[in-house]
Amino acid sequence: MSTEVNQGIVGDIAKLMMHRLIARQIRRDPTLVERAKIAHARQADQFAGWPFVREWDELLSLPPSELTSKLISRDREMVRLRNSSPFYLAEGVDLKDYGFRIRLQRAARRVVERGLGVHRPAKTDVVLAGELATTEASVPKESHSRG
Repeated sequence: MSTEVNQGIVGDIAKLMMHRLIARQIRRDPTLVERAKIAHARQADQFAGWPFVREWDELLSLPPSELTSKLISRDREMVRLRNSSPFYLAEGVDLKDYGFRIRLQRAARRVVERGLGVHRPAKTDVVLAGELATTEASVPKESHSRG
């Protein structure tokens, strides 16, 4: 039995995972927030008048501990705001590594599949020191029917 997962949800989970990594980086180096403010200023010029510009202004003015809590929040507002995150464009955040992006997407897909009760052998991506390291994991092969 094959279960399709909603790619929008997979994308949202991948963005949440990325922001968890960003929150860790902010805890180690709070100057990342200043670099995000610079990236946000460029966005603000391009998207003047859009609601997310004001919302990110407010978020970036928070103390780092409050900002990191918001970045990793699962509330609807943050799910939406992660789509326009200035951290993606900030100096020091490198998303150009295709392999990293693929591992992140696969990890997000597995999280969504587990939430749907899909069981299959998989590799698990473990977040270590700001990077995704691939480790083998055994997931039960027997399927559990619901009904």
